[in-house]
Amino acid sequence: MTVVFLFPGQSSRYPGMLEKLASLHPPSRRVLERASDVLGRDLAAHFAADNAAAFERNVDIQVGVFLANIMMARALSDAGVTSDISLGLSLGEYNHLVDIGALELDDALRLVQARGEAYDRGPRGWMASIQPLALEELEEAVAIVRARGLGTLEIVNLNSPRQNVIAGDQPAVEAAVALLEEDYYAQPVIIERRVPMHASSFASVGVEFRSALAAAPWRAPRRPYIPNRLGRVLVDPTREQFIEQLAAHVHSPVLWRQSIDLVVRDYPDAVFVEVGVKAVLTNLMTRKWIKRPRYTCDSRDDTAAHLADVIATLRAPANETRSATRRASI
Repeated sequence: MTVVFLFPGQSSRYPGMLEKLASLHPPSRRVLERASDVLGRDLAAHFAADNAAAFERNVDIQVGVFLANIMMARALSDAGVTSDISLGLSLGEYNHLVDIGALELDDALRLVQARGEAYDRGPRGWMASIQPLALEELEEAVAIVRARGLGTLEIVNLNSPRQNVIAGDQPAVEAAVALLEEDYYAQPVIIERRVPMHASSFASVGVEFRSALAAAPWRAPRRPYIPNRLGRVLVDPTREQFIEQLAAHVHSPVLWRQSIDLVVRDYPDAVFVEVGVKAVLTNLMTRKWIKRPRYTCDSRDDTAAHLADVIATLRAPANETRSATRRASI
């Protein structure tokens, strides 16, 4: 069995999630305390369930989701469940970088903070998730809207065979949503009304963010690095390659479907574990596409009992045949 951690991105959030995770696994509260020291602000107070402004800024969304993923990973690690390989969707790539040892936690946190601040200063735009629709049909609809000259419109997340994300200028995204509903019988959902992440119009943000990436202390990863921008393993990545991939990642499409297909092909015994809150990534992995076992760590009901069941399943004696040399903790 190859345990594959999947770290979600910005959509995987809700009020009070860090408070919930700290209560779920009290030792992970130290992650929150350490992060508060590193960033110089009281993150427990900021992300409290009663703070309506907790996610008003993109920087807070990024910091909050990054920490939620780290805290959930710590709960798994302390219970003896670690990854053999991992992947991260968009923001989740920074959790992936920590998991494979390319960045220390504190350094990754500082980069996430800088990334979010750059996003908040970047150009405005919208994003919409589109399903259920094949990529070829979505490409056709996007071409029709582009011909109307309403601004930038691009497919920016290629997530699954039937779910993708578009981003760009608000008028273009709105026109695409209307066309997709009326003529393609799709179910578009506006997921972002501030920043057109991964669209080419966000290129200036990548340029600004590059200086923070260049200042980070990069290390040789212990396990495979699978950047969103490539959807394949980058062998023996150098400091310069990390900087290039992550600066361009800001304004380049996320090849998530390609990344998952790669893991399924190369690791036929893969078991997928979504390490964060909600079940965004697991819900993408329909059985028509991925036939490998997949688990979420969060639950709408009793998360403690649910997580305990997941941990027990992953630690079952029949599954404890992995080589210890392939394990790495956060």
